[in-house]
Amino acid sequence: MNIRCLPHLNTKQAWLDFCKREVSSCFTEQPEAMVDFQTTYLMITVLDNNTRHGKQAIKYSLGSRSSLKPAWKFIQACDFNLQIMIDGLAEINFDGNARDNSLLKAHTDLTVRKFFSKDRSIISPGNLGPMMPLTEPPPLWTLQHLSRLLANHQYRDMRTEQLALPNSDPLRVEFRGIPTPGAQEILIGIIHQPELWQIRPHPKNTGRLMILRQGTALCSFEPDFAAPEPKLAQRGTRWASTV
Repeated sequence: MNIRCLPHLNTKQAWLDFCKREVSSCFTEQPEAMVDFQTTYLMITVLDNNTRHGKQAIKYSLGSRSSLKPAWKFIQACDFNLQIMIDGLAEINFDGNARDNSLLKAHTDLTVRKFFSKDRSIISPGNLGPMMPLTEPPPLWTLQHLSRLLANHQYRDMRTEQLALPNSDPLRVEFRGIPTPGAQEILIGIIHQPELWQIRPHPKNTGRLMILRQGTALCSFEPDFAAPEPKLAQRGTRWASTV
């Protein structure tokens, strides 16, 4: 299933356009979230640039079994601004009576639930769509930075860092027979199983970065912040997939 990634849902017109679409789900960039408005319930999954696994995300369900009016009134009361909705929902004490919150008092038929998303495949919109080249080293390296370097071929001297530990020798020695993994192979692995991967500066060479899988060094390379050769123009509309 392909899900559209919209710039925002922070205006009345944006919500009207969204509700006219055949697909009732979308990602939003500002704020980062996934919105699903099916039948009589509004589902909001709160994401951020650090969300790489759907089960990390908080999800809200708002609506009524009998009518979509309570959910729509909630959207109107929040001035059609998704950020206001998320901020207000974050202030609700779900350990007590959620209806005591001023955000919900005017919506007597509105049922509100908070839980963690069960969808493993959801990641934040900041990690979706075209990956732009890096022009300078970031203050702290993340998988998103690594993915952008690999996607734009901004690396030099990729070499293996895999080690073998012979049973008879307590010292770790380089195992020359293990080939260096390909950048595309690593990128696909990061996209599908981000929880297994890490990136950090090389402990013996500050000019290199080391890629680890499940805490074990895999390979290292030198980042190249020069602009890559221009590609064909990207489509203006970004799409994201949860498959």
